[in-house]
Amino acid sequence: MTQTLAKTITKPTVAKPAIAKPLSGARRPTDAEFAAIRANDSAADGQFLYAVSSTKIFCRPSCVSRVPKRDNIRIFSSADEAIAAGFRPCKRCRPDKAPAADARLERARLLIDQRVAAGEPVPTLAQLARVVHMGATHLQRRFAAAYGLSPRAYAEAQRVAALKRGLRTGNGVADAIYGAGFGAASRVYEKADRWLGMTPADYRRGGEGLTLTVAIRRTPLGLTLVAESPRGIAALLFGESKAALLDELRSEFPAAQLKLDDKAGEQAFTALEAMLEGRPLPRGLRLDLRGTPFQIRVWTALQAIPPGETRTYLEIAQALGMPKAARAVGSACANNIIGVLVPCHRALRSDGGLGGYRWGLPRKQKLLSGEGATLEPAAE
Repeated sequence: MTQTLAKTITKPTVAKPAIAKPLSGARRPTDAEFAAIRANDSAADGQFLYAVSSTKIFCRPSCVSRVPKRDNIRIFSSADEAIAAGFRPCKRCRPDKAPAADARLERARLLIDQRVAAGEPVPTLAQLARVVHMGATHLQRRFAAAYGLSPRAYAEAQRVAALKRGLRTGNGVADAIYGAGFGAASRVYEKADRWLGMTPADYRRGGEGLTLTVAIRRTPLGLTLVAESPRGIAALLFGESKAALLDELRSEFPAAQLKLDDKAGEQAFTALEAMLEGRPLPRGLRLDLRGTPFQIRVWTALQAIPPGETRTYLEIAQALGMPKAARAVGSACANNIIGVLVPCHRALRSDGGLGGYRWGLPRKQKLLSGEGATLEPAAE
């Protein structure tokens, strides 16, 4: 009997503690992020958001709410990620809304714009800081976070834009240089190769004096135009007709002399074929990049993305140290005229969608698929 009872007695079931599943997209704060949260540092706004597991609310770093325990903090890169993980936006700092512009930063930016428009010297960082009542280092960091460029780089970009406008409207070279606020013509000529792709005088004449050798062939991407200057490949365009391709090229170089030779451009076509087949580019490939300093930085960053990989506009902006410049990165991609060899097709929207492409999304899709890139199902 005892044996029979012993066999029927079972041990009580002990419930195993539930293991919390990690939140998708969330992570623990770094020392720097936790310090920013404790200090309500507005300079960190736009860099990350933090959520509190005990309240299920997420905030900006600058929020004046009571500082939570570090163990309860989770870091997200966007409001969408935090909401998808089950957190609610704080009603005080409204992290799901675009941050209001800092009036002091806007005052500094407008002062730069006014000085450039008047052809006057741009204030130094120290002078700007005194005018807007901010520390110089704080102004530098906040201005770059808000506008994607430091005050100095922003002023330079505005002066270069003013210089181009002056040259295009027929002003004399000297008038355009000094009218844009440059104190010395020598500095413009030193950087003209990067800023304009030619001398100011040639730019004023729409590329007059520049000879481009042009070849048009059919490739797997359709009708393809290659234009070469003495400095290297200046354009690689795709289109539906020879006339349309030549019109697009002339819009970029309105006064350049075009020398048509369909047997030319061998290096460019060989490089294009190599990229489409996943082979290394030929050595000694020279690209004649012509754009603003920011555009050239973006185009250079694009060339560093390995085949088969992609980056979002935001990731490229962050790699350049300009986390607020995602839209400017997208604009630089759209203004790229050296298709594929400057691989703007590897730049995507933040949600993984294809975004735009100067030569049509079907070509972009074909390029990425050929490279074996993994795309989000929702990509357009």
